[in-house]
Amino acid sequence: MKPFRDLPIRHKLLLVTFASSAAALALASGGFLAWDVAQFRSEVASDVDAQGRIVAEISAAPLTFEDDRAAGETLANLSLRPRIEMACLYAANGRLFATYHRDRTALCPSEPPPAPQFGWRTLEAIEPVRMGQDRLGFVYIRRDLNDLNDRLRIGGLTAAGLLLVAIAASILIARRMQRAIASPLLELADTARAVSGSRDYTLRAVPAGNDEVGVVVSAFNDMLDRIGERTAELSRANSELEHEVEERRRVEAERTAALERERDANRLKDEFLATLSHELRTPLNAVLGWTRVLRAAHVEPATEARALASIERNARAQARLIEDLLEVSRIVTGKLRIHVRPVDLAALVDAALEVVQPAAMAKQIRVDVTITARPAMTSGDADRLQQVVWNVLSNAVKFTPAGGQVWLRLEEADGYRLTVRDSGAGIEPRFLPHVFDAFRQADGTSSREHGGLGLGLAIAKQLTELHGGTIQAHSPGRGSGATFDIHLPSILAPGAESRVRDSHSIAPLPPHTVDEEMLRDVRVLVVDDEEDARLLLDTTLSQYGADVRIAASAAEAIEAFDRSVPDVLLSDLGMPHEDGYALIRRIRERPAAAGGDVPAVAVTAYASVNDRRAALAAGYQAHVAKPFEPHQIAALVAQLGRSGN
Repeated sequence: MKPFRDLPIRHKLLLVTFASSAAALALASGGFLAWDVAQFRSEVASDVDAQGRIVAEISAAPLTFEDDRAAGETLANLSLRPRIEMACLYAANGRLFATYHRDRTALCPSEPPPAPQFGWRTLEAIEPVRMGQDRLGFVYIRRDLNDLNDRLRIGGLTAAGLLLVAIAASILIARRMQRAIASPLLELADTARAVSGSRDYTLRAVPAGNDEVGVVVSAFNDMLDRIGERTAELSRANSELEHEVEERRRVEAERTAALERERDANRLKDEFLATLSHELRTPLNAVLGWTRVLRAAHVEPATEARALASIERNARAQARLIEDLLEVSRIVTGKLRIHVRPVDLAALVDAALEVVQPAAMAKQIRVDVTITARPAMTSGDADRLQQVVWNVLSNAVKFTPAGGQVWLRLEEADGYRLTVRDSGAGIEPRFLPHVFDAFRQADGTSSREHGGLGLGLAIAKQLTELHGGTIQAHSPGRGSGATFDIHLPSILAPGAESRVRDSHSIAPLPPHTVDEEMLRDVRVLVVDDEEDARLLLDTTLSQYGADVRIAASAAEAIEAFDRSVPDVLLSDLGMPHEDGYALIRRIRERPAAAGGDVPAVAVTAYASVNDRRAALAAGYQAHVAKPFEPHQIAALVAQLGRSGN
């Protein structure tokens, strides 16, 4: 049916008219012809049966007397019926008794057929020959049906001729009538095609009448009006949708970038935690190892000195790592304070060189220094600026192999430019943009050659920018060394003296002698829930001559106050049940005679700026972060003890 659906409507109308007319005429002609043939067959069958009965009655006597001549004459009378091909007379025992043949080519069957047959070409009839109730034989008659076939053929040709004439007439009539139906529909189709091709929804079809086609044309025009309105709305909606899709793409891109950054952050966090664990455990291993060696057996004085030096060096290294973490935390949270005053950069460079010189000499690294501006005065925090110079310089020494070289140059150039160049491992181009990122290392694996947390350069960059300067890194690539340029503004301060001091905690402090009279007759109460911390403070202060009492909790400290008021109180802040803040508040509530105004020092591992402020606000006179220097804590106690007395 698909080819019919694709035909033009005028052809469809013609085919519908032709098909309906042809089907009606074919059914009518075929029905009439079938009825005529059936009637003719019935008449032929009745005629042959009648002939058979007549011959059977006449043939009874010849069969009785076995007169075959008379029987043959009886059958020969059938020659008057030209359609009878043959007639055969059989005795009761089935013997062929007499025959008749219209032509000599037809032969009677040797036995009579069991039943009559009505075929397309011949009609066969069988009649019994009786004498009363006795059966004497059978008569077999065969008639041709050529007249029936001729009748059928003539009738079919007549019906076909009538069908052709009727179809021609229906086509002529349909051609004239289909225009009234097809023309409006074709015009409607042309209008629809024009609208579809040009997207011009102002085109309209003209209705030809008020019939169903006219209704369709009117509905089509109304539909065009609605489509035009919807098209305008869709255009506006598409514009809004495109804007929304673009916005969603932007958000999706931002989300993908955020996910990528989060994955990188998670990876960096894992690398940082692994590095932090390694860097903190390495010095701790040396401290614990040498401590066990010293406690296990008597060792030589030289070995003991080397062990103590190693313990001190690794403890300071661990303290430096913790200080770097706190420094980054202060910078990120905006709580880092800098004390701005005139500073001589040349003096800072000299101090930093003194700190890194031992490490450079140990690796046989030659350090070439060129300072063309002296003094090089700028404004800033001397300790923080020295930290910047030391971080960059020690980083160059760290990544330069044994026997290498480091160049340092300080010159005046629109301010002051400090350039540190080395012949070390260099920086790969892919890592160069991240060299100042916190916790980022070019090699973050467990098999990396150089230790550290990756904080030195990040701290140096933040501190430099806080001073209004810039720091940049350059490197041709791996194995080609690296160059760091630090630019700081200058101030006019001729003759200004350098007030730079070396504040780096990794560098060993010069030895101090113990003054056993410094704290004589000073009563000190030490409060700490950790036994090792109490023992350390007890031993340290006792060496300087102090009278030390200890308490493991705030409750024990109050009992000690009730027994005897000390000259100085040293207390931890983080303790169970009652912390150091609660203790100092209870003491400050006591009258002066009961120790309410005793000088107090918070000795704690809580070392942030906020912790220091909270301790001073609670009532402590000083805040000392662990780990502390013994001579410093002794000097502080001596100062507070004298002021209290």
